[in-house]
Amino acid sequence: MAKLLISATHGHDNASRATMPFFLAKGAKEAGIDVGIVLALDATVLAKADVRKHVLPHGQPPLEELYQFAREQNIAVYV
Repeated sequence: MAKLLISATHGHDNASRATMPFFLAKGAKEAGIDVGIVLALDATVLAKADVRKHVLPHGQPPLEELYQFAREQNIAVYV
């Protein structure tokens, strides 16, 4: 099985960029790829539920929805 580790560096101030790593991880998981996400720099605040619920990007699902998918699918999120 292929493996992928996605690095996230953008925080809540840019919703589209903050959400993209989780969106990519969802697609990778659905394609059968073993995937993980690393939250670094400004993205570390996305580990907080109070922050995630306010990240609503255009053209992508809300971050909280993608984060819940990651949890349900056992996608590792490293801070």
